Amino acid sequence: MLGLWLFLGLACGTVYWMAGLLWPPSLLEGGRPVAGTWEGLVTAIYFSFVAATTLGFGDVIPVGPLRWLAAFEPALGLLILGAVISRLVSHRQELLIEEIHRIAFEDRLGRVSTNLHLVLSELQSLGAEATELLSEGRGDRLLPRLESAAIVFTGELRAIHDLLHRPQRAPEEPVLEALLANLVTCLRELCDLLQRSPEGARDSPILSASLKTTRTLAGEICGDCVPRAYAPALRLLMDRIQELARCLTPG
Repeated sequence: MLGLWLFLGLACGTVYWMAGLLWPPSLLEGGRPVAGTWEGLVTAIYFSFVAATTLGFGDVIPVGPLRWLAAFEPALGLLILGAVISRLVSHRQELLIEEIHRIAFEDRLGRVSTNLHLVLSELQSLGAEATELLSEGRGDRLLPRLESAAIVFTGELRAIHDLLHRPQRAPEEPVLEALLANLVTCLRELCDLLQRSPEGARDSPILSASLKTTRTLAGEICGDCVPRAYAPALRLLMDRIQELARCLTPG
């Protein structure tokens, strides 16, 4: 765009100068015709750029038919300069938007990781209390907390599932490995807790729906299921997630 603006100034300046050679005068400087010399060419180009930028100092003026070209050139120059400024602003906006997306993406990953740690802590706490509660006949107290943990876990699993299946901006492999490892640990704890939960706990509508969604999402996470190729260690973690999901049959 800037090159186009420079071309406009040089081209129109040359036209002013050549017109002065063929049909003098075309430009007047201080009331005298601009000569058809190299100095005259420099003056014509100077006037062209002054016109293109709409400065209009008045030291050089067009005469005759070239007044129409001098009237048209500023409009075209403004359009080109506007396009240049728009491109610069647009590029800056793209950089800012990309930075905002990066920060939002990293914040999302941080929330997923934090929530998985909270779910794991809750499942481990429930596992530690399960034996005592069941032995005292208070197994029904496990169900609400288990339902809550399962709901949160399903939401974070969905977020990771989306990262793997819609990888417009995939996380770095160490970050993804940590998330997948947390998923494996949470699934293992959840499976163990379900095996020790009171009879009929899986019949809970809330828990049953969460387990069904979790099983579906986890079943679509495997080394050969996701559209992008990952390192062998990550593929093993994905396969382990799919394997553990088989224990989550609701009902």
